[in-house]
Amino acid sequence: MVFVALFFAGMALASLRAFQGGDSLLDSTLAVWSESAPLAITAAAAALVLTEVGRSIVVIARRLEEGLERVRRQRREEGRKEGLAEGEVVGRSKAHEAWRSWLERRMEAEERGEPFTESPPDDADTEPATGDTI
Repeated sequence: MVFVALFFAGMALASLRAFQGGDSLLDSTLAVWSESAPLAITAAAAALVLTEVGRSIVVIARRLEEGLERVRRQRREEGRKEGLAEGEVVGRSKAHEAWRSWLERRMEAEERGEPFTESPPDDADTEPATGDTI
């Protein structure tokens, strides 16, 4: 893009010189391009540097994103493990509480001499089904 703009600017300057100075268009074009060679070289170098810097930034950003994704995956897995462990603790606690209260009711009924017909707590009601995942 820069080179196209420089080309047209050079041609415009050459045309102006040719019409103002009486030189031929070829001589004016060569004079303009010989004077603007350092500018063209500088523009080409700047374009190359900017392109390479841009590519480097993209590569660095991709590598950072890959690293962040690896950390995110690891933390998600740790969170799942913690959640499952916490769920097991809560499930056991609920099961123990259900059995404890059932046992208390049974013992109270025995103390009063009454028959106790209540069935024991069902483990399926107090513990999560195996194989459940979050």
